[in-house]
Amino acid sequence: MVAVAEGVKRRAGELGWTAELLWDLEQSPLPESTIRSLVALRVDGDSARAFMNAASENPMIAAMNFRWARPSTQLGIRARPGEHGLGMPEINIGTYGTVPDQWPYENDTPLGSHPTPGSYMPGPYSIYAKSEVWAEGSDALYEQGIRERWIPAVDIDWAALGEQPEQVERAICQIATSFAENGLAEQKIIGSWEERIAYGFHDIKNLLSVQNFDAGRKVEALRKRALANGGGLLQSNLGTLYRTWFGALKATEWITSICVVYKVYEVATFEALAEACPSPVDRKLFSLLARDSRRHLEYGTRHLAYYLQYHPNAQEYLGHFLGRAEAALADEINHSPAVSEALAVLFAGGTERLAAGISRLRDLRSSQLQRYLDLLDSVSLNRDSSVNPGLVDIARTGGLGVAAR
Repeated sequence: MVAVAEGVKRRAGELGWTAELLWDLEQSPLPESTIRSLVALRVDGDSARAFMNAASENPMIAAMNFRWARPSTQLGIRARPGEHGLGMPEINIGTYGTVPDQWPYENDTPLGSHPTPGSYMPGPYSIYAKSEVWAEGSDALYEQGIRERWIPAVDIDWAALGEQPEQVERAICQIATSFAENGLAEQKIIGSWEERIAYGFHDIKNLLSVQNFDAGRKVEALRKRALANGGGLLQSNLGTLYRTWFGALKATEWITSICVVYKVYEVATFEALAEACPSPVDRKLFSLLARDSRRHLEYGTRHLAYYLQYHPNAQEYLGHFLGRAEAALADEINHSPAVSEALAVLFAGGTERLAAGISRLRDLRSSQLQRYLDLLDSVSLNRDSSVNPGLVDIARTGGLGVAAR
């Protein structure tokens, strides 16, 4: 015989359980925890009696205690659709949207739930500090990425590409080759770090999964562009950039290297191509790629702002991270002149007016450096006097300095 607590009896009465049913349940072999679970499941009186009778005849039913129906999490939450439907921001409410500074679980426990006692198995995670990866508004950025998805096979009208002047076609194919290679490296880096992030930071994991897909789509779209009009894939990059990305020891280091330092330059390049390419097909292609890259840059910028506010060694660490990333980018641009040369040819519309193309390339490089410094200023980082000299030189030469010597 078990004694059902008065509070449980009161809630059972609200469900239509009679005093007779409660007395019968107390005389039955069912433990009090199972009776509380039935109340938590809001089982009506007839169903409760049916369960009691079935449990007396079937040991498997009697062994079911429905403990999961009595969680320690916040119940009664109703998420309401917003302007774009039931998105991540709409469900990040109450305790389900409160992310601790240090995630306490090593397994796959989702944010807002709790581990099952006796069934705790550690996972492969190593990043438990929120400041290492977090960015405010990451849930909204994730939803934006989902809404902005596009399909290179059908959203680009490849049949309308048309013949390009040979020099322009080769220049575009070289640019496509180089940035497709960058996308391959991004995929590997993002994928390798995403699995290390604790499951409680699911907003960031979801956002990075979209960014990883964006990188794959960039590879697909640019390879298709290189092969769609007779040009083909051309010269590979040096690869200094990737070695720095792969050598990152902290999550913030690779986020800084890819989503801040590199993305500033990539966004500006794609935006320039979206204006300069003679074909409307190419202009649309690079405008879509620029839109994706701006979102990646936004994540990097927001993460820097959060890191600076909440990580105790942020200023010192970022000095090292930014220095390494800047040096790698400068070395890549200077020693892989194919992209800079191709940009100059494209901007000039061919080799006959290269001086005009070089002038426009210098404007682009100068704008890239200024946008980078302005971005850092926006999060209270001043590198005007400490930015890598190579990037300053590239802003002056357009990235053609080493090749010219």
